[in-house]
Amino acid sequence: MTQNPKIYRIDKGNRLLKKLKTTESIIEKIINTSAITNFNPESLKKTVIGNINYFLYIFNINDFVSDWQEFLPTELTEANDFTQQKLSLILFIETEFDIFCIIGGNAYQIILPYIDQSFGLNVYARIMKPENDELASIKSRGITGSIVGENQQFRGKYKIIDYIKFGKIPQEIHLKLSTEISDLHFNFLKNKPNERIQVFVGKAFKIKKGVDFESLHKIINELTIINELVPSDYLSSYQEITDRDFIDNFCKPELMNRIYNDIGNIDNKNLSPHNKFEHEFTNPNNIEKFYEADYYKLKEKDEEKGYSVFKTVSDRTEIYNQVLKRAVERFGDNDPFNFKVFLQGVRVTCYQNNIKKSTVSSGFIFHISTEFPIQGKPIFLIDTKWYLLRDSFINDLKINTEHILKTYSTPSNVLSLNWNKNVIKTEKKYNLQYNGIPNYIVIDTIIADGLELCDILKYDDENLYLIHVKYGFSSNMRELTNQVVISAKRLKESLGTEEKTILDKVYSSLVAKQHNIDNLSLQEFKNLFNRKISYVLAFTSHLKEDVKVESNLDKFTSNIARFSLIQCSSDMRTNYYNLLTYQIERE
Repeated sequence: MTQNPKIYRIDKGNRLLKKLKTTESIIEKIINTSAITNFNPESLKKTVIGNINYFLYIFNINDFVSDWQEFLPTELTEANDFTQQKLSLILFIETEFDIFCIIGGNAYQIILPYIDQSFGLNVYARIMKPENDELASIKSRGITGSIVGENQQFRGKYKIIDYIKFGKIPQEIHLKLSTEISDLHFNFLKNKPNERIQVFVGKAFKIKKGVDFESLHKIINELTIINELVPSDYLSSYQEITDRDFIDNFCKPELMNRIYNDIGNIDNKNLSPHNKFEHEFTNPNNIEKFYEADYYKLKEKDEEKGYSVFKTVSDRTEIYNQVLKRAVERFGDNDPFNFKVFLQGVRVTCYQNNIKKSTVSSGFIFHISTEFPIQGKPIFLIDTKWYLLRDSFINDLKINTEHILKTYSTPSNVLSLNWNKNVIKTEKKYNLQYNGIPNYIVIDTIIADGLELCDILKYDDENLYLIHVKYGFSSNMRELTNQVVISAKRLKESLGTEEKTILDKVYSSLVAKQHNIDNLSLQEFKNLFNRKISYVLAFTSHLKEDVKVESNLDKFTSNIARFSLIQCSSDMRTNYYNLLTYQIERE
């Protein structure tokens, strides 16, 4: 018999657990603080295998009322209980330093407040090989920019190193581990010599195949070994803050002060962003359902009556203001203590089609994501977690830039002409040198429907290269990469139509401007786009000495150039076409 369990880690530093000395007392505390069931000592069984202690806690809970109760007449049902029960279990696993757990049935809500929310990701950070691990899908949270969250799937052999991580925090990843790590840590799970182990990592760690209990025991042993390794900070440019004293004494008070000081800005839509509390408001557990809800009920806590609704709103952007208004209504604008206590008791519940979405109900404060400095360092609050910008951010930019330049370089014969800036002053003049050379078509300045497809088009029997040219590797790379992405998007959309009108217009403009078209007919020109399409970022060094960018990244100091290249590479490879790079020699 095999199972496919997710392995969680209990956070023994949790404020309700940190004073407890034994695993048994921790288990009892976790069970008893749940509203689902009460702890029964007779339901806890223990066994020891090697140096690992296993504790199994089994219980029955009411799952749902059978729909037969509504179908049958009340005369038949009134004396009977139609509530169906479901067996649930939690397997607690005690090692030398950790307590892991595995759940069955409806036990997740019991352990949720006590688990290490980043355990699976932290395990992966210790064994990852960015250039070899292959992504199947990744769910991430946007910490900057306009995208709140993304759930992306990848086809083919898409490497972790190609995933753009800057400004994003991974939440869940499905991936295939490198051969090295599969052999080193999980060789006992392989059915074939060349098999690479597939895993899920997020709050939990999961091997994506059925395992028996013996194999589970071996996995736990490996996790204890892996947890002793030094983690890589590659996955994100942001480091999670786990120091609870720092969070409680600095982060949370600063957050509450900023909200309190924002009282005077309620409903002031003309206020400068510098003068108001900049934040994002969304449910941390399910962004999609929160955004798609029809309306939201705002509930306040009363010590005697429990929770009661004080406002219903249909626009999620009004929730923040309405809660602050209610706080001022109850306690005025000069009572910071009760103001903050009130906010911590407010809950926001989503409804869609008049149905309460229980998974999209959470405390008001938990909905807030924001950024502000503490002790001179930028601190981020995202989905109830606190993060610090890593010192390695700039180094990560360099590593990724070097990887792209070396891994996705263009064949040397794609652009053969050097660029002497003293003689050839402009990009246009450089591009026009290829006009008339066989297998080249200069499209620079050819605009179709507001789109410049590329500067130079180069083709052979199998490939079509759309080349965009820029002098220098500096901040102007942002403009170049934007042009590439826009061109690729429009080209992909056009090639998906039967008419392909953009290509008609490009060809007509080439003829009208008397650019060389290599004696191609319109149909022959269109047929070029049936070949393997690659976009090319072609640039020069702008330094006094003509050196290779990929080997001298410390000399090219523009982080905008680095970031633009990394972002463009990720966008292109994920959504459009292959992106290659080429450095044009100057002399």
